[in-house]
Amino acid sequence: MRKKEELLLMAAEIIQNEGIQALSMDYLAQKADITKGGVLYHFESKGNLLLKMNQMVIDNFDEKVEKHQKDMTGNYQFTRAYALATLDYLNQDQQSFLPAVFIASYADKDSLDLWQHFSGQWNDAFLADTGDRAKIMKLRLLADGIWFHVLYYRDDVNKREIEKVIHEECRILSEEGS
Repeated sequence: MRKKEELLLMAAEIIQNEGIQALSMDYLAQKADITKGGVLYHFESKGNLLLKMNQMVIDNFDEKVEKHQKDMTGNYQFTRAYALATLDYLNQDQQSFLPAVFIASYADKDSLDLWQHFSGQWNDAFLADTGDRAKIMKLRLLADGIWFHVLYYRDDVNKREIEKVIHEECRILSEEGS
């Protein structure tokens, strides 16, 4: 893993475990065992760090959605891919704390703007998805609920149960119209 990515993950971990107020360039340097100049080499400011952290989460999630969607047929392709990409995130222990970055983005206007932009794109993709609108909304809310659950109940996440529900809903939607 590149140093920049390590710093982003470490910053997200600080936010998740200690809160956004604990994150500073000095503290990140200390935790990463590098100089503050080393941190500033990669990120010119805390705002830039937060923006890049949020961008990393969004890019990673979009890659997962595309990976799942490319092999799908039938209705609800984006909706199912979105739900499965959410499960992928849930199962990445190293990155399970990254959804906290979304909450932390409210401390940084550029990061919030980024999330609003991509949320709009995802909303457009849900609207363009073929299938019953209510079923699309149901699976979308289930997937979004996973993010909420991980954020606030991360010590009590029953991954197997969550996976079972999402896979069953995806199966039902994939069989519709077959």
